[in-house]
Amino acid sequence: MLKISNLPVLLVLLLIAACQGQDADTAPAAEVSQPETTETTETTEMTEMVGYITAQRGDFASLELDQEAIAAIADGVQKSLSGTLKMDDQAAMQAAIGQAQARADALEAGAEEIPEIDTEALRAIGLVMVAQTGLEQLGFGPDDAATIAKGFIAGANATEIDPAIEAKMPAFQAFMNDRIAAAQAFAEAEAEAVAAESIAAGEAFFANLAEDADVEKSESGLHYKVLDPGTGAKPSMTDSVLVHYKGTLIDGTQFDSSYDRGAPATFRLDQVVKGFGEGLTKIGAGGKIILYIPSELGYGNSPRPGGVIKPGDTLIFECELLEVNAG
Repeated sequence: MLKISNLPVLLVLLLIAACQGQDADTAPAAEVSQPETTETTETTEMTEMVGYITAQRGDFASLELDQEAIAAIADGVQKSLSGTLKMDDQAAMQAAIGQAQARADALEAGAEEIPEIDTEALRAIGLVMVAQTGLEQLGFGPDDAATIAKGFIAGANATEIDPAIEAKMPAFQAFMNDRIAAAQAFAEAEAEAVAAESIAAGEAFFANLAEDADVEKSESGLHYKVLDPGTGAKPSMTDSVLVHYKGTLIDGTQFDSSYDRGAPATFRLDQVVKGFGEGLTKIGAGGKIILYIPSELGYGNSPRPGGVIKPGDTLIFECELLEVNAG
């Protein structure tokens, strides 16, 4: 059966080990050059193996595709790496994967009628493969596109890994480790540059916030404005609370909202980011508060990958504490 979701078994595991925490939406930072490599016969072989192993891990042989279909997927891989085809339509990507899965399921079940995968969907699968395997983050681009596509065609046609390929795995591991080291250095430099810019913007924000006499500051560095103190005992960090909240960045970009989800959230205050937990100890049930959380009390330089929050971002939460449950 086609293993689209497990496509990057080898490549992405290597990438994750080095680049975990990278935010896919990170804005471009100061340009950081990745090491140039001298093109050799061995380098070409290793690059071709990238495509071969990707196709093998995707188990494309199980789709029983003809040469034209395999070439279409390889074309998607090549055009993606060359930058001439982009993943602009997520719905189309999902539909393409759905077509492939339907064909795999029918073949596995021995159905009389086997669904076809249209050419555009096949190219889209190639795009998905490039995205899921993190090839661009590993420094593969237009110069490698044709070689990787060639390797993919060979891998998609093979029902099992060629022993000659297996013999080259130690060399391939070393080749990938070099790529990973370069990707690691690039990701770290980029994250540091983004964090420095975000922290500077946060400092300017807090400097202006100091002019608001209603804003208080705790010893930890948390800034907050109590809109309604509420009633009853204030929660401790080990208490569970029911709260409605909206989270934004200092530029007004919203990244979370229980109001939009239509239901308040329940959690222990010691199981959320430090500034959020501490802030809710400032009011009682029924209270309302705005929290201004510096990055060190939020997600620091390691926010969730792919999210709106960037390294070093200051967070703002508007909170309504509905209930306090001791312990």
